[in-house]
Amino acid sequence: MSLFDDYVELPASERERRLLELAAREPALHDALRALLDADAQANDHLLDRSPADLLADKHRDTAQTAAEQDERADARIGTRLGPWRIDRVIGHGGMGTVYEAHRDDGEYQQRVALKCIRTELATPQLQAAFRDERNLLARLDHAGIAALVDGGVGEDGQPWFAMRFVDGIALDAWCDHRRASVRERVGLLIQVCEALAYAHAQGIVHRDIKPSNLLVSDDGRVQLVDFGISSHFAAQGVTPREQIAITPDYAAPEAREYGAHGPATDLYSLGVLTYRLLCAQWPAPLHSLRNLIPIAASGEPVPMDRLLDDRDGDPDAADDSADFIARQRGAADASALRKQLAGDLSAIALKAVATRPQDRYSSASEFASDLRRWCEHRPVNVNPGSRWSRARKWQRRNPGAVAIGAGLLLVLVLGLSVTLWQQRRAQREAAATAAVSQLFASTLGTATLSGLSTTTFSSKALLEKTERELRKLPLHDQPRLLARGLATLARSYTLVGDYPHANRLIDEAQRVLDRAGESDAFVTSARVSILNLSNRYREAGALVAKQLQALGDRDDEATRLTRIAYTTELARAQWGMGRTEEATRTANALVEQTRALGSEHQEIVAQVLMLRAGFLNRLLRSEQAEADTRRAIALVRTSNPILADDGLVALINLVSRRGSPEVLPLAQELLRNRRNTLGESHPKTAQAKLRLALARYPSISNDDVSKALAVLKASYGSDNPAYAMALSAGAWAAAPDPTERIVLLRQALATLQRTMGPHAEPTMTAQFILGKELMYLPEDARTAADFAEGVALVRQAVDGRSRSGIPSVLERNDLIGGLLAHGDARQLALVQTLVDNNRGDALRYYSPDDYQVKYLEYAADWLLYRQGHYAQADRNFARRIEASSEFMRTAHPGQSSFELLRSSLLSQSLLFRALYAYQQCDNAQTEFFLQQAVSFSRRALGAESPAAKSATANLEQLRRHGRMIDSAGSTGLPPEELERFNRQVQQACRSHRSR
Repeated sequence: MSLFDDYVELPASERERRLLELAAREPALHDALRALLDADAQANDHLLDRSPADLLADKHRDTAQTAAEQDERADARIGTRLGPWRIDRVIGHGGMGTVYEAHRDDGEYQQRVALKCIRTELATPQLQAAFRDERNLLARLDHAGIAALVDGGVGEDGQPWFAMRFVDGIALDAWCDHRRASVRERVGLLIQVCEALAYAHAQGIVHRDIKPSNLLVSDDGRVQLVDFGISSHFAAQGVTPREQIAITPDYAAPEAREYGAHGPATDLYSLGVLTYRLLCAQWPAPLHSLRNLIPIAASGEPVPMDRLLDDRDGDPDAADDSADFIARQRGAADASALRKQLAGDLSAIALKAVATRPQDRYSSASEFASDLRRWCEHRPVNVNPGSRWSRARKWQRRNPGAVAIGAGLLLVLVLGLSVTLWQQRRAQREAAATAAVSQLFASTLGTATLSGLSTTTFSSKALLEKTERELRKLPLHDQPRLLARGLATLARSYTLVGDYPHANRLIDEAQRVLDRAGESDAFVTSARVSILNLSNRYREAGALVAKQLQALGDRDDEATRLTRIAYTTELARAQWGMGRTEEATRTANALVEQTRALGSEHQEIVAQVLMLRAGFLNRLLRSEQAEADTRRAIALVRTSNPILADDGLVALINLVSRRGSPEVLPLAQELLRNRRNTLGESHPKTAQAKLRLALARYPSISNDDVSKALAVLKASYGSDNPAYAMALSAGAWAAAPDPTERIVLLRQALATLQRTMGPHAEPTMTAQFILGKELMYLPEDARTAADFAEGVALVRQAVDGRSRSGIPSVLERNDLIGGLLAHGDARQLALVQTLVDNNRGDALRYYSPDDYQVKYLEYAADWLLYRQGHYAQADRNFARRIEASSEFMRTAHPGQSSFELLRSSLLSQSLLFRALYAYQQCDNAQTEFFLQQAVSFSRRALGAESPAAKSATANLEQLRRHGRMIDSAGSTGLPPEELERFNRQVQQACRSHRSR
């Protein structure tokens, strides 16, 4: 419509030109716009001048004509092959594809399939992506009630296709009506649908188009759920709903019609509408009279099924005849008999399923199925427990033989009945409590994180606090296990927002609840171990895991294997946290071996274990193996769990950036695209991806981009959250150009991490190192002796802490060495010598000889020689280094990788040291020669505006004008006071030399 407003006012020639451009760029949009413009051109036949009846008649004619055209086009595929499949006939058309019956035609074996191809006329990039999504989602599903994926590929026309298990059946409503299935039989079929849907939801997939034509029933009465064309992976959705591709409005939930939202609750609503249609042949509420023109038009509030059969609008006799016909189709004598069957429990069940508000519906398809089974078994249903007498009558119907017991057994009967009723009441209380807790989490956390209805930030603290208040109001005093699980779930969620102290309080409370009741629960224990590790209580976590693993014994069933893997994963984290890094790595290696026995349905577990080991190896500087593990993990879950795959991509970016690979920037761009697609623009993980991309553009970093990303994280997590603190620590140098402002931000980040994660946590030590380095390298006019001393102390603390944890600190030691050599006094040179000696072995152990960290340490050793007064030896070493790098220096340019840029900086500095030695020897010509080389090389390799180029230029000008070397941002490698003494000594020595 926006384009229409623009185009309709254009001159005819200009409009046609722009329409041709649009047709080449976006054909579907062009067609829609062309139709609007053509309609506008028909001045005598405007839309508002026509009656609704005429509009509806035209719409139906157009629909019929379109269907005929589709069939004509679809015929072209009949008889052709796709892959090994020969197409036999058209089965039907979906929202974006045509479905054919096909048979295997390659001579290997015989099989019939339902083969789905994208409709050629709708082959836009969006629908192609949706079609592939359907194929990918089907590949995840393996259930008897879901038509499974058999094969897939891309045709010669470049369009995707896939083959599903062929279902020789008809639509659910037609199957029931043709066989005059009873209400009980229809409920049994609905239970099958619930089971298939519950399985899909458990895999994180919502169908989004539940209706009779997508539920096929075979001759033996088995229901198959088909057509996942507009389904979606709801666990991968953020708070922004995806674009709606298709919808069946009469079966769609109100929030789906109005906002395009989708989640388990919307599938439950469609299932409720299906229940109405199957059991009473009515809609939950009268359909809006303009629904054919306005599909999203709202209807009224749902009405109980039995009351819908009382409808007397229009001719009463006709209404009676219609209701009686519906009743006979369902095996009832007349409308009154059917009404009696539907009244009470069945009407209450269906009415809850179609509640207008998502939080008022069943919390899951399994809960819906449970109530339907209870109705079939004459048991009280959760949605309508009923009175004591009604429950007794149901018991009597379940136990008809009990009424025949003789009077002599009356006392036994009364006692037995009392026990049964007591058990029933207990079960009812437990079921009601479970439903209440499920409903609470579905209507708060579920709404925010799954359905996409809420704009609340993912796992926001305010939402958690509200959920906790509501949980504590529930009457759960006689349901200790349920209360403990609720508290444990909240505790896990609080760790996501970084509130570890409260998470610990909640999980401790959950354990006390179980202890008082003399019960145990694996879910609570697992949550407790995870939270202990996250809170740096590693020894407690390790002891608890050891106890749980011992309790598992030698059992080797699948459930035990999965439990053992989960506990062993936490054991590895605990070992690492206690500084037993090699032991933790061995445990991770054993975990990887254990996962080899898992089937393909557990690929996400395999990927998580690989990422765990890769994290350990990365911190142990075993980068090559860590990168291999990370890439394999990403490949395993790229399709099935894109969010987990992107978590692996974060680790991969960190790995390749360590070796200075140019791959960093494209990977960071890919990460941001993925986060936007899966989590939405406003999710904090998307903000973290923006921050990574901004930093990956080094040295062309946008301070504004970094600041914006940090602002989103602060708004999402809060300023006292460790995730925000870690991001602030990493990005402060780019967000705050002013050094004093940067120090303030870094101190805030460190204080937050010390408070939330503890002083010995790895993120805390990293923030400590970053702040210390910043203090050491403050500009001369801003750095005090106290700043430098504090910076050295912080970096040494971080290095010592990492060493105690068994984590190599080559990079951190190199930075400490550089800071002490550039700004420290002569008294600290002994410490520098110790650091160089200690770091040399580690550098060669963890890095290749050509790596920057090794090169830097060699350069620092010669720098130390110069400061110790071994000038000639240092100069010879600098000369050899420059000669060995002559080829690199000849081809170096500013577009190099970050590590190559750093290497160029070291070589430029080496030329300055050579100039300094020549200057000391009173050889001004040689001094000028080396300075000219430094200027030329640094400008070519680093850019004319680089600090190295500016420093070399300034020294050359100073030498030519005044015969002196100067300090420019520490460029000479000597502290300012030492350089001043050096200048005086050299000038005095050179005057004496000239006088002789």
